[in-house]
Amino acid sequence: MRSLVRKFAVVAGVVVAGVVVAPVAQAQAATVATCPGSEVSGFPKSLKNQLGDLAGSLHLWYSGANGGTNCAKVYDDASGSHSMSVSIRRSDQSTPVTDSGTFATYAGGVVVTGTDGKCIYVSGSLSLGSGSVNQFRASAGPVACG
Repeated sequence: MRSLVRKFAVVAGVVVAGVVVAPVAQAQAATVATCPGSEVSGFPKSLKNQLGDLAGSLHLWYSGANGGTNCAKVYDDASGSHSMSVSIRRSDQSTPVTDSGTFATYAGGVVVTGTDGKCIYVSGSLSLGSGSVNQFRASAGPVACG
């Protein structure tokens, strides 16, 4: 019986450890509701389709916290929920931090820290339906260098 209790405790410990580890991994890719700091000069950028029509905007903020923090969001000007995506990365990173999905108002804010002395690359997209005229995009970079 004692052996059975130990085995159960070990199995329970593994399950608990898995539950504890999962939120930590998710927190690294978390988004924020409010971007800190001030909007970077030259932003917002309009999301445009191939015809030049506008349907939303890409925003970028900077804060001096944490060695420099940049945060990006994509806002949707159309009513209803739509597929949106926003990505941000430092010049020394190859993989961006991204938020994508179906949202009613905005995607993001996605955050990178340690941006002082680095350039930022940011992009956003919005889909209002199928077909290329319903795909709206904006990107910028390198920006906010320094």
